[in-house]
Amino acid sequence: MSDDRAQTVLDFVVGMSVFLVAVGFTFAFVPSLLEPYAVGEGATVIVAERGAARLAESSLAGAGSTATLSHACTLAFFDETAPGAATESDCAWTESADDLHAELGIDDFRGLNLTVTQHGSVGTLDSDGETVAMRAGPAPPRTESVSAASRIVTIDDPEDRRGPETYRLTLLVW
Repeated sequence: MSDDRAQTVLDFVVGMSVFLVAVGFTFAFVPSLLEPYAVGEGATVIVAERGAARLAESSLAGAGSTATLSHACTLAFFDETAPGAATESDCAWTESADDLHAELGIDDFRGLNLTVTQHGSVGTLDSDGETVAMRAGPAPPRTESVSAASRIVTIDDPEDRRGPETYRLTLLVW
């Protein structure tokens, strides 16, 4: 047995290259892995998801379905003065779209915007010749970080012979 083996320059270069690539990878990717926990904006994502789920699954939902909104309750929610609108006792919501914060149980210091769209534009409901836009709350400011939660829903209109139509319910929180 001889100890003739020595470290060559090539071995040293390969070893240092692997070490430097590993250190570079760590410095490049670990901060991005920790970023969602450091920013503090995670609460708005949770609020948006919870609010969208509540609206789609209980507040505006028709009887026996969690993804189909009641036409009468949705119409009454967005416009209390609409002719033929359901009363508050007929629906699961306790506040109208005018007080979205109270309906969702969200503090007033958070901004909320609820929009129901169809084919990229704000959806409307018709009742006795009156059209009601399905939008509530101010537009989000450009300077704020905004979290969004969406649900695909249908609105069942018993007077429409084509059947339920598909919409996107989107809740923005900032």
